[in-house]
Amino acid sequence: MAWNGLGSETRIMKKLTTRDIGTRGDVPSHTKHGRQPTVRFLVKELGRETWPDFARFFENRHPVWGGCWCVAFHLKPGEKDGTAAENSALKERLVRTDRSHAALVYDGADVVGWCQFGPPAELPARMRGYGKMDVASPDWRITCFFVDRDRRGEGIAKAALQGALRIIATKGGGTVDGYPIAIPRGKPYSNNFLWSGAASMFAKLGFRRLGNFGSSKLVMRKVVRSR
Repeated sequence: MAWNGLGSETRIMKKLTTRDIGTRGDVPSHTKHGRQPTVRFLVKELGRETWPDFARFFENRHPVWGGCWCVAFHLKPGEKDGTAAENSALKERLVRTDRSHAALVYDGADVVGWCQFGPPAELPARMRGYGKMDVASPDWRITCFFVDRDRRGEGIAKAALQGALRIIATKGGGTVDGYPIAIPRGKPYSNNFLWSGAASMFAKLGFRRLGNFGSSKLVMRKVVRSR
């Protein structure tokens, strides 16, 4: 990964290998045959300028999780999410007032995945587990991922997480917690339920386990230095 110095943007290059090739020997549709391709991802921070791209991505994905717009972690105890239209309006208000953060992964002009992050005050939901673990709350939380269903298996979630950590570093860094799934070995697990990420991905990026939220969801932490 290389930091390009243009605001909160990160360029990520991923070289496709035989593991990226389909069962019939096909490479993904965004590459060309006859050479070993490189996928170039650009990660940008969600904000006023990128909101239209984010909204188009959500609206075109059938919709994501029935129109959730990833507002659940913004809600305080006792608050409930609304309809898809209400969630969309709430999300836009939060983004435009700098109260919702995310790393958006682009392939060309299109968003193909994202990772939501923010401080606990911005993402207050589901914090009670920390009291049971007797662990201090983090400075930042990584709460949600979504990858275009036609682009899964290309490392987009990892690119989103790397981008989120880079952006957090520019905002002062600190302790960062994620809540990934520990996928049982040898058992099939639907990507639809990996919205908090896989524990193996977090571990590869330097996160360490603190404890559990439930039977399969872990709490993993990383200290990010300020940049």
